[in-house]
Amino acid sequence: MPASRTASAPGTPPSLPAAFGRLRLRHLQLLDALERLGSLRRAAVELGIAQPAAVVLVDDLEHAFGVRLVKRARTGATLTPAAHGVVARARVAIEEMGQARDAAVRAASGGGRLRLGASPYLISALLPQLLAALREQLPGTVVDVREGTLDTLVDELAAGRLDALLGSADRALLARAVDLEADFLGVEPMSVVAGKGHALQGRPRATLDAVLAGPWVLPHASSHIRTLVDTAVFDLGRPPLVPAVECRGILNMMGIAASAGLLTVAPRTELARPAWRRRLAVVESPLRISPPPYAIVTRRHARALPQLAVLRECVKAAARELVAPG
Repeated sequence: MPASRTASAPGTPPSLPAAFGRLRLRHLQLLDALERLGSLRRAAVELGIAQPAAVVLVDDLEHAFGVRLVKRARTGATLTPAAHGVVARARVAIEEMGQARDAAVRAASGGGRLRLGASPYLISALLPQLLAALREQLPGTVVDVREGTLDTLVDELAAGRLDALLGSADRALLARAVDLEADFLGVEPMSVVAGKGHALQGRPRATLDAVLAGPWVLPHASSHIRTLVDTAVFDLGRPPLVPAVECRGILNMMGIAASAGLLTVAPRTELARPAWRRRLAVVESPLRISPPPYAIVTRRHARALPQLAVLRECVKAAARELVAPG
């Protein structure tokens, strides 16, 4: 059985049994290969080692963790239930080591790399100011921006394929990944809006029935914003909306609503831009959209990285013009 752990001071990495000190990256790579290939022989071939050497790696792992991790049979090798959580974290560690090597190479040549995920709207509304500030403070850093939905970005971040993400902080979704930590930036109010030509444009206030009658352009059913709209409708005791048009992206919805005379929802900050004047108008009604705050989300163990500390400060500064205090 593994040696007992000693308590760690707050903010310091937890102490580990001495047997963990003998583990190497090759041990983690073997677990990853075993789950994918289901064969000790094939895993050994992929790693370029003999099968007896692979058996030794398994023994080392099971000694370090103090539990059986691999079931061996004539039909192949499979991971035990205890091993699945280990291999998920092992993949993050393998990814992190690859990124550490990349960071070292770039730092040696005067640069670095940040992998940042964001929603399509925040790429448009927040990233220009953010990237300008980052270039001043981290001039040699390459920023790899990846667009995606919140659930996809959370999975990418938890797996170590992103360094940080920007998005609406759905607490239930973030709670799925216990190693993530969010810095909340504030809330950007959202409104129901009517495009030019819609019967509700220009009215000081509309009834709930008139608003629910649409026609609407909304995101697809799986999207975060659609969930906000469906929740607001449900809270008023009405059935879900059936949109006339479904599409991805707040700016796309606003453009379609403005041109086709439809209803949609839009952030107040974006509505204030000159491009939307006389094309979209806020519709005051009983339907209230309550968005969660925006946040920058990172992996808890990576928060101390200097580049991420700079990124968080630049994000907070850029967000002050976009959001109200949360």
